[in-house]
Amino acid sequence: MDPSVFRSVVARSPDLVMLSEFVSGRVLYLNPAGVRLVGLEDLDDACTRHTADFVTAVGALSNAELEAGLAGCGDWSGFSEVNNFRTGEAIPVTIAVYVLVRDTAGPALIVTTARDHRHSRQQEQRLEQALEAAAQRACEQQSLAALSELAVGSDLDTVLTAATAAAAAMVGMECSSVSRIAADGETLNVLAYTGPAPAPTTLGSGAASQAGYAWATGSIVVCPDRADETRFATTGMVARGLQSGISLPIGEDILWGVLTTHSTSVRCYTQRDLSFLAAVAAVVSAAIRRIELEARLRHQSLHDPLTGLPNRVLAFERIDAALGGAHAAGSRCALLLIDLDDFKTINDSLGHNAGDSALIGLAQRLTAAVRPDDTVARLGGDEFVVVCADIDNLEAAIDIATRINTAITSVDAGDAGSVSFSASIGVAISDESSTPDDLIRRADQAMYSAKALGPGQYSVSDVA
Repeated sequence: MDPSVFRSVVARSPDLVMLSEFVSGRVLYLNPAGVRLVGLEDLDDACTRHTADFVTAVGALSNAELEAGLAGCGDWSGFSEVNNFRTGEAIPVTIAVYVLVRDTAGPALIVTTARDHRHSRQQEQRLEQALEAAAQRACEQQSLAALSELAVGSDLDTVLTAATAAAAAMVGMECSSVSRIAADGETLNVLAYTGPAPAPTTLGSGAASQAGYAWATGSIVVCPDRADETRFATTGMVARGLQSGISLPIGEDILWGVLTTHSTSVRCYTQRDLSFLAAVAAVVSAAIRRIELEARLRHQSLHDPLTGLPNRVLAFERIDAALGGAHAAGSRCALLLIDLDDFKTINDSLGHNAGDSALIGLAQRLTAAVRPDDTVARLGGDEFVVVCADIDNLEAAIDIATRINTAITSVDAGDAGSVSFSASIGVAISDESSTPDDLIRRADQAMYSAKALGPGQYSVSDVA
């Protein structure tokens, strides 16, 4: 084959091709790609140099291995590093070196080919970064999915604890908390915390802390370095060794609380950090809406819509609980069944609106007349019940019945003025063998006995 073909192939190769003397290392030829790679002017410039001039100190670390390969089997390949004479850049390369023995007299030659590995490394780095980002996104999605699953059915404490753990772990922070403004407005109570002990219990409101500032402004607050912070006090961060952090509001239409994450080092937070934490806050907000809705629905299902008192369902739950507690503690509980005397006549004379106002006022009077832990419930219409857990004796129950009839003699009925009520009250007190049905039956019988005595009377069932 025509030698000019080989010369053309070498000249057009995108990789470095060098020909040098084996012993001296003097460069005899360097193709155009090689001239460009090492930053020389031209071939003549290359031919004034030796192979050792082209290799960096890092590349020279492979010299012993290269020389052993050439001496042993006549070739060697591996990674090295060459120098760009113009820019001083160290260029990673993959090289192949082999001995070419001449047919004519003269020293053996060394053929070296080298491929620029910079682009390959950059591609590998980009690929590694892309894979790391994908893995991080997958972890974040798994974390959010697990949190969302909890948000559907778990209690608030469980959701908040999981949220702080996810926020700290996925963003690589040392601690995380969820806080909410206290009733006095002076501090934020920490409701959940993930991080080293001791856990904070309160945070300053307003400009007294990062979380307080986020609450006051209703905005995301990013603090890359507390040393540069001027918006809020960082004394709390200093005391706990925290250097940077992010605070995000929790809640959509109404601000509910603040999610805060902190790091012990200065950090430049990314949009991905903010997006993930915002997603955590959104999941918590959804859980809170669900929990509050369930609480409202449960309250509505267990309370009388007019008076706000517990209804029949909740009253029976309280009777079960009071009786169970009495049996366990060896104590007693009492049941007072209340039936208003001639309420229909009063309601007809007042009108239904005033009658409703009178019932609301009556409920307030009943609640004020009993002990703080007693339950006053409306069973329906003009019938009420009082559940007295852990009562000392029958006399204490009778005293409550007396106070009730005294309290309802004057009830505010709104625009209709003051209305006087009286009630027939049946009193039953438990013993060690009482059941809920038994206690209710006895109180009901006693109430009818009281009605037979006349308005405003009470009667006691057979005493255990």
